[in-house]
This record gives sequence, C-alpha cells and structure tokens, in this order.
Amino acid sequence: MPQAILTDRAQIHVSGTDAQHFLHNLVTTDIEGLPNAVWMASALLSAQGKIMFGFLVAREEDGFVLELALQDAAEFYKRLKFYRLRAKVDLFEPIPVSMAVSWNSGATDPAALRDGRFSGLEIWRSARSAFAHGDADAWASLRIEHGIAEPHADYAYNDVFPHDVNLDQINGVSFKKGCYVGQEVVSRMQHRGTARRRVMVASGLGALTSGAEVVADGKTAGSIGSVSGMTGMALVRLDRIRDAIDRGAPVTAGDVAVTLQFPSGVSYGWPIVTDADA
Repeated sequence: MPQAILTDRAQIHVSGTDAQHFLHNLVTTDIEGLPNAVWMASALLSAQGKIMFGFLVAREEDGFVLELALQDAAEFYKRLKFYRLRAKVDLFEPIPVSMAVSWNSGATDPAALRDGRFSGLEIWRSARSAFAHGDADAWASLRIEHGIAEPHADYAYNDVFPHDVNLDQINGVSFKKGCYVGQEVVSRMQHRGTARRRVMVASGLGALTSGAEVVADGKTAGSIGSVSGMTGMALVRLDRIRDAIDRGAPVTAGDVAVTLQFPSGVSYGWPIVTDADA
C-alpha cells in the first residue's frame, strides 16, 4: 500500500449558523453541494480572479474543515475573519497537523476522507493515522500523472487563475453558483475558453529540477514544479509549446530536453489554430 506523510499542514474549522452560506459565497467550490466524507479542492481568489489561497475543504458534523499549507494558515485565517463581518460564523485558529495519505487500497483509518481531486481513484487522507514512514516521491509521481497542482510546489499565489492549475478539471470551481470573489473573471475565461496556461506532464531525457524554466523554440513557456526523477509537473503556455512542436523545435527544462503530454483524464487539449493565427 503506497503511502505518504504530508507534514507542515494546518486545519481551520468553520462552524456556526451561517458557515455554509459564508463559505459558499466566498470561495470557488460549490459548498452547498459538497458531498460528505470527501476533501474537495477550493480557492479564495483576488478580485482579479487569481488564486490568493489554495486549500481543501470537507464537511464535518458541525460545519467545515479547511486544510492547507501551514505557512499560509495564519494569513488565510486573517483573511477569513476580514470577510466574516456580521455573519454568524465561528472561525477557529489554525491547528498544525500532519496528513497521512494512502492509495491503491481501502481506507486504513475510519476517520480518513477521500481526496476528491483524483477522478476514479481512491486516495485517502487522515490527520489521525500514524504511518511509520511514507514515500514522498511516489506521492509526487501520482500528482504529476493526474495534473494535481499544489500551491508553492507547483505555482505561486497571485500569479495564476483557477483554470491555469486545473481547478476547473477537479470540481474545484463552480460555474453554476452565484457570485464569489473573482467569479466574473473566472466565468469569462470558462465561457470564452481563454486559458492560455495549463498543467502538463514533462518527461525528460534526464532528471528534472523543480523551478527549471521551460523553453520552447527559444521562448520562455513556463516552469517545472513538482518532480519525480525524470518526470515533472509543468505549468506552461500551450500556444508556445504547440508552436515549437509544429516547427520541430526543441523544448527544454533547464538543460534537459523534454516531451510534454496532457495529464490523465483532463478535458483540455492543444489550442485551436485559426487562419487568423497562421
């Protein structure tokens, strides 16, 4: 049974009469439709539609629990308090946790919840399991294969839109609910199909380095995030990658030649080239 220990995580518990309404009208996820016993991806956006905080959210008996990187927890908590105003919402200060993740088996902890970002796979997360060890490289490899980007490891805050890092692919953003912060920009990108950057899987002829610049036909196209040996998660401009491929030009990450493919199960593909683009 593959497993990983995710240290430096934190949880913020949200409860109260208005907790669901408060979160539903603030973050990208459909909180009202949030299923039980599942962690779902979510984000708090800026007014310009860029991700300020990325996190997971799940229901619990008396409200909701939000899980995110420990380094972001204090600022995220302050931001939630800023938006709370007079809502009947109880916000509890962040609690540091280590999350145990397992896959290719059933849940080993009755308190474990499924990670809903992985379509068709049963990935279990628990703050109570105490695995003796974990395989961080196997976890990175699994995320890379499925295009599951993480803040800091794969993208910087205030630099990406939800589409850029596949929140639209993993039910991390709702296009049916009413307004939330940044909703207008995100809806426009969805309906116009204007997302230029996307997550791809980079396969190198040698070991890849996190943070390496991806260059396509001499033009900067993006960068490498998480890596697992010769495979890495690449956040890249699709148009520049396609142009390089069409020209037979090299694509490199640092000094390593790479090929790029779409993650498993995503609905996007290469941008359509029109006569006006030619």
